[in-house]
Amino acid sequence: MLKLLDYGKPNPFSGIIGRPRNLAWPVHAYRVTLPKVSNDGDGLNAFERVILKLLDVFGILHADELADETRIPLDLVKGVLLRLQDKGFIDEYNAIIRQERNEGLNEEGNSLVFVTALLFRELVTGKILPFLHQLDDANPLQKKEGEEKDFRTIRWDASHKRNAPTQRDVINTLRAMKKRAAVLGMEYKMPPVQQITIITEPEFYHLDCPIAIQKSDSEFRIADPFGNGFSLILEKSFEQMLELEDHLAGWLLTWKQQLSTSGSEKQDTRQKEPFETEANWQRYPKLIASLKPASNAQFRTLAKIHASIEWALFYACCVRPFKDVIATLKYTEQSQHAALLEQSAQAIGLERPSQGFRPIREGKLREFENGGAYQETVLAIAILQARNDEGHPLRRLAATQPDLIDRLIAISAKRNEKAHGKGGADAPQHELTDEPFLREVVHTLVRDIVFVDTPTFISDKDTQVDELLDARASIQAEFGFKLFNRLSMHLQDRLIHAERFFLSCHDGDDAATYVGDLYAAAQASFEKLLAGRLPPDASDTQLIGMAESKAVAADLCEVLPESLRTVKTLTVRQTLQGGSQSLGACAIALLLVSDEDALAAIHDTQPTFVGDMANLIIRRGHGNEPLPLPKAKIAELRKAAFSTIKTLLEQ
Repeated sequence: MLKLLDYGKPNPFSGIIGRPRNLAWPVHAYRVTLPKVSNDGDGLNAFERVILKLLDVFGILHADELADETRIPLDLVKGVLLRLQDKGFIDEYNAIIRQERNEGLNEEGNSLVFVTALLFRELVTGKILPFLHQLDDANPLQKKEGEEKDFRTIRWDASHKRNAPTQRDVINTLRAMKKRAAVLGMEYKMPPVQQITIITEPEFYHLDCPIAIQKSDSEFRIADPFGNGFSLILEKSFEQMLELEDHLAGWLLTWKQQLSTSGSEKQDTRQKEPFETEANWQRYPKLIASLKPASNAQFRTLAKIHASIEWALFYACCVRPFKDVIATLKYTEQSQHAALLEQSAQAIGLERPSQGFRPIREGKLREFENGGAYQETVLAIAILQARNDEGHPLRRLAATQPDLIDRLIAISAKRNEKAHGKGGADAPQHELTDEPFLREVVHTLVRDIVFVDTPTFISDKDTQVDELLDARASIQAEFGFKLFNRLSMHLQDRLIHAERFFLSCHDGDDAATYVGDLYAAAQASFEKLLAGRLPPDASDTQLIGMAESKAVAADLCEVLPESLRTVKTLTVRQTLQGGSQSLGACAIALLLVSDEDALAAIHDTQPTFVGDMANLIIRRGHGNEPLPLPKAKIAELRKAAFSTIKTLLEQ
């Protein structure tokens, strides 16, 4: 049987999965003697004591008279009088009404009342718990016994056995209690350190600490055993134990698996929209694929919105003659592209973008001819088409959205931040504010694409909770609690969101969003490793060659893959200066700032590091192409990305 202290049954939980379980948390209780800390005294400050003493000696005095007598500012005197009225010491005429308390004004005559209290040190990390149990007849120490099978007994560290608390620990505990009590309108006075005595021989007990799994994030919370909400100290200690004890980590992961009810095949409950017809799939396959939310999402993401607009512009351009437009761009000097596009945009009613137009490189035009949709390219072609075609749908858009280009640029900027590792996962929990704009743009450009006026989404909350629970448990098992806890909250969020897709995907599923999540997570993992590192003393033209030489010397590759060799030197330089630009630039930057030993350590941990990065970059591409893959290939990408993140964390 376990010997537990009985502080009732704290239950601060709401919105949990299953039922709470109970931890038996080992503590040492130390008996402490100190002056009574409750608010039984008069609680007067120095100003209040002076004013009350004068009123006691001279009788009723007005505020101005008290100010003259004490040289205390009049406003302060008025405030003191109001406080004394509120506390019931004087009436509205400044006459004393609590005469029996006057005896307490003579501090020399006060006799201190000492009490015994219990101070608790938890024995996992040795932290003092912010609670002092004042023992008296009305508040005795209550104990209970518990069956060991009903509790998960926490192992304690013997090094804390002789770690007796100090008077300062008592003061700090009282301060913590004072902060909490102030919220409830109570007051605690701090006793002098020299008036506190501690019996150094502790008493050993267990505290009953309920633990539960939240629906919101599938993470655990531990109730404060004394009934004050949640215990951050015990939660942090529990996290540390999970990193060190495989048995405890296994217990938590097994519990999460038992809570999950997602073993059955998930049914797609999303209602089809009018545009999802066989004819539209044949005519606009990449647009329809972009418009459909990912399989593990309810709403279109920024990436989906951005890609859908790109493909709508692409198809709007393709169904109209475009050879002359491409020839115009090819044979116009690049330096003249901005002026040409600005004049054409104004001619059809579009406002000039605040950042101006940029030239369209010939390589981007070839990509368009080969079936690629890049916003700047397809927008430029559409503008030049519309200039000579009064029936072009871009003219109708310009009439209702004259600031169209700036709005597209704003969406692109937000999408790029998410795509390159900034912030949490691109996984909105509600319809984004850009959705109505998307529907208008796409329908105007491609009339066959029709949306419902008010989209409805069927949400199975229980299924979502199960998926989140499974994904978090899977990532924690993959990385281990120690590495998982070292990840930033945003990186944890990205990995968990990606894992939700992986756990439910099948052969042939569109993995574009998943690969984008892995790409962003890998890029975010470089951030701390590159922070504060000095760039090499080399010109921009030497950067890629130097990175290749170091990678080859470390046996990380025979030759730098093309997806890394073609990274722009400007983005590498910006990344070296602290602005993470792309995954490729981060990989090149790491090669440049790492010495021989560091690269050897990377090789020992992950010899395929360079190849894995290159493959992930190629698979992601521009991020708007559907990517149907066998589940085995999806698993390979997952393994490569996770290995990379672990390698970076361990450097």
